Amino acid sequence: MYVLFVVFLINIGFSSAKEFVDKLDRYIIACHTTDFECFKRQYKALRDNVLLGNDKLGIPLYKHYVFEYGKSTCVKLSGLEESELTSISMEHYPNRYTMTLELPLRIQQVKNSITKQCARPDRDFEKIKQSKGAMMRFSGNATVEISFPFKLRKKKREVYLKLEDEDLDVILDIPDLSHFDMTSEVESKLFEWSEWAYEVVQHVDAAQNFALPYTSQMRTLMEHIPLRRFLMLYPEEDFIDARFSFKKEI
Repeated sequence: MYVLFVVFLINIGFSSAKEFVDKLDRYIIACHTTDFECFKRQYKALRDNVLLGNDKLGIPLYKHYVFEYGKSTCVKLSGLEESELTSISMEHYPNRYTMTLELPLRIQQVKNSITKQCARPDRDFEKIKQSKGAMMRFSGNATVEISFPFKLRKKKREVYLKLEDEDLDVILDIPDLSHFDMTSEVESKLFEWSEWAYEVVQHVDAAQNFALPYTSQMRTLMEHIPLRRFLMLYPEEDFIDARFSFKKEI
């Protein structure tokens, strides 16, 4: 998706490129360096209108990560479409732009489609847990920590935030349900699904395959939109030394 977005921007002419940026601009909320609630709204607007794709702007839609599970089914990981910003910071020396996202993680066995082949898992399954009746599914949580090294670039009197390749840390939270009552049909089923989900995620690189296609959109976006559209400075501030750090209170 990142590559397609870049190609799209390269192939449009100057006037249409400006028109594209103007249309994209309507989805961007600018925030003061002291307003964490604003940064959360800013992220949500970008999530819904840019990072997940936008047909009107020609930005390819984000696709869930789906990988092979046996001959006839796949496993789908989803939840980024409901992610929330829980911390954000911009620091200097070294220059780091960091975000933390929390999201409901859904792990679901789905039927394979001939027209939409699943990706191959990073580590092949030796044994497949066959489900009786309904296909396996489990809901947990995940945390995605994104850290971008950055440089400030000046172009035509505008300052841009040039984000370098991100460091990604993805924590998949699948709780241990071994304390559940195995004589209960509901609790025993939840335990079975949680054990299955834990085994399944051991076979994939969630940072590379699940999160990276999504977070890479942020790098592309920042490269084409002036920093002033994201960050409002007070009179005594300058982009060169602007810094902030916020974290959701527990």
